[in-house]
Amino acid sequence: MGKKIDLRIPPRQPVWNIWQGLLVVSIVTLIEFPLGWLETPKELDSVRGVLNFIGVGLGDAFVYLIVIGLFLKIIRRPFTDLGFVKPQKKFLVLGFIVGVLLFVGIGLLGNLLTKLLGTPAPQSFTVAIKGANYSWEFALLTILGGVIAPIKEEMLFRGLMYPPLRQAFGKGKGILLAGIFFATLHLEMVRFIPLFIGGVVLTWLYERSSSIWPAIVAHGTWNILMAVALWIQRY
Repeated sequence: MGKKIDLRIPPRQPVWNIWQGLLVVSIVTLIEFPLGWLETPKELDSVRGVLNFIGVGLGDAFVYLIVIGLFLKIIRRPFTDLGFVKPQKKFLVLGFIVGVLLFVGIGLLGNLLTKLLGTPAPQSFTVAIKGANYSWEFALLTILGGVIAPIKEEMLFRGLMYPPLRQAFGKGKGILLAGIFFATLHLEMVRFIPLFIGGVVLTWLYERSSSIWPAIVAHGTWNILMAVALWIQRY
């Protein structure tokens, strides 16, 4: 008989390992590099630039979905192994609360670090929001940042990478390493600590709820509140 697989979600004994997860990330990078999707977006203060930014964001999410889907097909595992299962309602509520707390807490920490270390270069999403001239641009950017991006990032960081980290290093170290991975891949050294804390909290929520959806709700709430705050600051 083969090795018994723990079917609890997230899987305590995933059939894939850390290196295979990193291979998935590498494959997506190799696909996106020649397309120019890894370059810093330009003209984010124009309609054309904003639409291009949204298109790249949607394309990025689509590529990750296809590559991860093919990977799961190859290893003969369903998307439920990534945590795409129905959560308890209390965890969806918790996800919303966590998202609000992350927005407030990470925002305060970011302001403190800015005073200590200086103001970092703004993120592309921030520039796009501030450069949007129409409400429909803001709406599309909010959907991208508050729905599409959280699904993609949680599928990658929590669904794909956390289970093998947990299996190899245990729950506590696995959560910390998932947070480090989340912060590192954002390529924002000044924002590393806030992103690390956010990654740890989102991974804890994933672990606690046994579903990826509460983490997506928290991540989406965090991003949407940030987008609204940036939009209000324009006036």
